[in-house]
Amino acid sequence: MPIDKNTLVVLNNNLDIVKTKLQDSGINQVFFNEYISNISVVDAKENVLYIKTKNIFAKQTLNTDYKNQIRKLFNEINKSNYCLEFIVENDLNLKFKTNPIQHQTIKEDNNSNINKHYQFTNFVVSNFNKSAYNAIRTILTDACWNQIFITGGVGLGKTHLLHAIGNEYKIHFPNKIVKYIPIDDFIREVYNAFSIGGNSVELLKQKYESYDLLLFDDVQFLEKKEKINEIFFNIFNKATANNKIIIMTCDKDISQLKNLENRMKSRFSSGLVVKISKPDLKSVKTILENKLKESNTKIILTNDVINYICGRYSTDIRQLEGFLHHILFYCINNDLPPNAIINLDLIKKITMEENNESINKFGFDVDPNLIIDQVCSLYFVDPEIIKSKDRTKQVTQIRQVCMYILRKKFNMNYAQIGSFFSGRDHSTVMESIEKIEKKVKSDVEFENFLTNLYKKI
Repeated sequence: MPIDKNTLVVLNNNLDIVKTKLQDSGINQVFFNEYISNISVVDAKENVLYIKTKNIFAKQTLNTDYKNQIRKLFNEINKSNYCLEFIVENDLNLKFKTNPIQHQTIKEDNNSNINKHYQFTNFVVSNFNKSAYNAIRTILTDACWNQIFITGGVGLGKTHLLHAIGNEYKIHFPNKIVKYIPIDDFIREVYNAFSIGGNSVELLKQKYESYDLLLFDDVQFLEKKEKINEIFFNIFNKATANNKIIIMTCDKDISQLKNLENRMKSRFSSGLVVKISKPDLKSVKTILENKLKESNTKIILTNDVINYICGRYSTDIRQLEGFLHHILFYCINNDLPPNAIINLDLIKKITMEENNESINKFGFDVDPNLIIDQVCSLYFVDPEIIKSKDRTKQVTQIRQVCMYILRKKFNMNYAQIGSFFSGRDHSTVMESIEKIEKKVKSDVEFENFLTNLYKKI
């Protein structure tokens, strides 16, 4: 039940006093006017104060940089001990949600640890993560796996998937109990139970036995934790035996968990194992576009900047999002207009790069590394050797072919090309390309080879 209107008025009056104190403290005025002046208390429940913010960017920035300060000031003024949760309009809509199938209304369950922001609606599905997405959604059907293990590099959306399925599962099965827990938190829980003693460990096991859907994040941290593993293994076995559902994520393949007991690796492998691979450039661009929409910003990123961001952070979407926040805050901190155009020159200022080498390595519609990989695969040679300073005749010729294609097919300048081959200078790259041009004119077979190679890229 929401708080009464009188209480809400009091809480917002006290929040206004907090705003005044923040403004007097010398906070950036542009940021204050745009993102703090309009925050408001919308609810208070179980010692949690829910404060509505303008958009996702405001929510995340307040959480990162101002949460403790606002909480301390508010509780001093209100003579309370509230925890703060910043939310956006979408979070409000999700506090009470109707199941379209069963027409039941469910309340938000704070004990589940599920982040309401992570939904399937804002999760980009593409070839790199399609298998994991399809696998995890099977738990919403009758034909499901009750044990799923998702692997993939850092920042590729594994955590988003866990929260998204947790949110969706609670809608489809409102009477089921869901729990999301990072393994770090689980480890702390177990150590705490050990320190208390008595029957604390058994009570902990019983608690986990009560959950219908367990979402364990980052199980690689179970390595070298023998005592913890015993408890986890017991919970895991009990859950699967009782047809409970366990979904786990890991940033390593199961075979790479060298410091984990074989019996645990064997059990993890017995369920459905799926992998999230490195995303292609097109998918990363779509993700960036979605993040821009979520931030509710009007800034315009040039194509070069979009290519730069996506190329630089193609292996870690979390870093991509962080860099986007960095850009948005730069715009606010430097009083740029809401519809500012962000070009590469501005990116150089934002990143404070002393040279252009890192800028030169990105900003292309096609990832040059993929082109180099494709050429090397046709020659059956390791791309890292071609990018190295190795000067043997065969390696040099393949490197020259790569340089020639990057120049002719993708119109990269000599300095940009050199940055992908151990920082070779523009004169070396120019000479290499000229050698291939001469060979094309004098060797018909070589010309045909390059033509066929072009078609395959």
